[in-house]
Amino acid sequence: MRYADLPGHLVNALLATEDARFKEHSAVDFRALFRAVVRGGSAGGGSTITQQLAKMQFTRDYENVSIIRRAWQKVREIIIAARLERYYTKDEIVALYLNQYDFLNQAVGIKSAAHVYFNTTPDSLNVQQSAMLVGMLKNSSLFNPLKRDSLVMKRREVVLAQMVKYKYLSENEYDSLRGLPLGLDFQRVSHDEGLAPYFREVLRSEIDKILHEKNEDGQYIRLRSDGNPYDLYTDGLRVITTLDTRMQRYAEWAVEEHLSRSLQKEFTRDVGRRKQDKYPFYNGIAEKDREKIMNKAVRSSERYLQLSGSLCPECRRPEHYIRREAEGDRHFFVCNAEKGGCGHRWEDVGEEGIIENFNTPVSMRVYAHGGYRDTLMSPLDSIKYHKAVLHASLMSVDPHTGHIKAWVGGIDYKYFKFDNAFQSHRQVGSTFKPLIYATALRNNDKPCSRYPNEKICIDLPTGAKWCPDNSEGEYGGNYSLTKALAHSVNTISAKLISKYSPDAVISLGKNLGIKSTIPNVPSIALGVAELTLYEMVGANAAFVNNGVYIEPTFLLRIEDKNGNAIYEADPEIKQALDPTVAFELVKMMKAVVSEGTGQRLRRNVAYGNLTQPIAGKTGTTQNNTDGWFMGLTPDLVTGVWVGAQDPTVRFSSTLLGQGANTGLPIFGYYMNKVYGDKSLKVSTADFAPPDNYDAERFKCTGEVELFSEEDEDLFGEEEIPNGELGFDSDSILPDSLRRNP
Repeated sequence: MRYADLPGHLVNALLATEDARFKEHSAVDFRALFRAVVRGGSAGGGSTITQQLAKMQFTRDYENVSIIRRAWQKVREIIIAARLERYYTKDEIVALYLNQYDFLNQAVGIKSAAHVYFNTTPDSLNVQQSAMLVGMLKNSSLFNPLKRDSLVMKRREVVLAQMVKYKYLSENEYDSLRGLPLGLDFQRVSHDEGLAPYFREVLRSEIDKILHEKNEDGQYIRLRSDGNPYDLYTDGLRVITTLDTRMQRYAEWAVEEHLSRSLQKEFTRDVGRRKQDKYPFYNGIAEKDREKIMNKAVRSSERYLQLSGSLCPECRRPEHYIRREAEGDRHFFVCNAEKGGCGHRWEDVGEEGIIENFNTPVSMRVYAHGGYRDTLMSPLDSIKYHKAVLHASLMSVDPHTGHIKAWVGGIDYKYFKFDNAFQSHRQVGSTFKPLIYATALRNNDKPCSRYPNEKICIDLPTGAKWCPDNSEGEYGGNYSLTKALAHSVNTISAKLISKYSPDAVISLGKNLGIKSTIPNVPSIALGVAELTLYEMVGANAAFVNNGVYIEPTFLLRIEDKNGNAIYEADPEIKQALDPTVAFELVKMMKAVVSEGTGQRLRRNVAYGNLTQPIAGKTGTTQNNTDGWFMGLTPDLVTGVWVGAQDPTVRFSSTLLGQGANTGLPIFGYYMNKVYGDKSLKVSTADFAPPDNYDAERFKCTGEVELFSEEDEDLFGEEEIPNGELGFDSDSILPDSLRRNP
């Protein structure tokens, strides 16, 4: 908002209440400062509007600091305020201050506050509305009109009286306005709702990091014309992202469709069969480990933080604002209004009272796929209940540009803030195997090269042996690499890692943009590395893009209010893999969908019937903790992860917990929607070979069947996990057991 757009009575109310000599001083009002020091703040603070602006905009982390550090911060605020007075006019400082202030309830700045509280614009605010908003500037948590309307009315009366004192208002006007109701017309604003909430939060965090990036000398890299850093909320910046709203809607729908339609019901039945003292954890967990997990969950919950005095239940101020006081034999917590708290007071019930509180059933609303549910449940049981909720994430990228088109970080941002696409590191299972096979191709193995399906043991530096298994009895015969990848045969992946070494695979992984640590152990052949979905999608996109890795990008450009670019994306781009090797690998991954563990996409099921060229890889981690699917098409590379937020809560059955049953259907639902939307113009053509494709390099000599009858007799469709050290099953549910989705 410009100063010219602010109503005069709003500015008058501000000056009369917060800084009567604002037009006379230069950043510091020494009379007010001296009075505040002498009277200990009882006659008002000594900060001017300019100092308050400096504190809001440039002094961070002023909560929970020592008195000495706070004194130094105060000195810095005065210095910065003096600079502001040199760069800006008085009118501009007033506008900046009102544009910056947080009026609570998602109302940041006067424009938002006018809309949220009165459903109007700043230039239409009347005198009493302006007085209420100015009154909130003293402490918006304390003077919250949605919580304490009578207190806010008294504060508004103080502001009106100040306006009379400084001749901005007559006594008659004061008498006619002081008793009027607040007249709120509250407009709820929530960043938890709407399209792509997880993406928006990651985007906000990334922009904030960019705007506050500093050089080696500690100076801000991107500055406004006045020499100060940009502010995301007040500087009118224009942000250009890569997200496609149509694909985003399809992605969010696909996640919820599969989880709410079938998978969560199957999971609920599965964990519901466990003993009450184990629920919802898997049966193998030790009692002490279960208690440790539950204790950590309880102590990190909002309810515990509030009952223990670490978080205000009213305004959510942290422990720094809260003091403990006694009243006879009872003790209370108070959110200290003198420090900027809201004044709320609640009883300290002690540790025994907290335990009793957590074990007492109360009416509450819990999360449920397909809609929230009102129920009677103890807080402790609600923690267990929410641990049994399945989570999922999806990311979809254009492999030729690296542009992220869809980003689903979780199932419900209001309940679960953690982003599972960008932040979460989970074991990736057999979705890592294409890197093993790419390493083999780089070393002149061929898709038709055949390996015996036999037991293998690898010596470890510790002196132990690693002997991964297929399912019982599933040995014998020779497998082509294409067949082995299609059916995710663990023993052959282990043979390849033994032949070419973990170092070679790790090196390729780093070339493909994987920045997380890949452990230098043979078991990475079965996917023990804990990586992000973001990393896995970026690596797989390089396979489709002729081996060229382009760092997945979601923020393209930031412009100032005049259209000048202050940031432009410069993603990492490099040739990570030979184009011919990349194309051959994609051809092998097509067999996963046509002949192997991804066949469901071709079947007559709700998420299937996809006839377009698709490559892919399923993944299931140890004990069915995580389910993955990576789906590759010429125009889109999409990754899906499914699992409980706590890794100790998992499916009992591989038939249900495998990636083909958890992650793959979400990809199928998503791509059916994408292909059905002709406005997206997503290609249905086959993968095209690179211009410099070397067709002779991987040509087989003689007649070699990639899928022989003897192989079919050994594995058919289904592979069951290999026990303690087997990190993948990647099986297909037989028709006789497959539920109609």
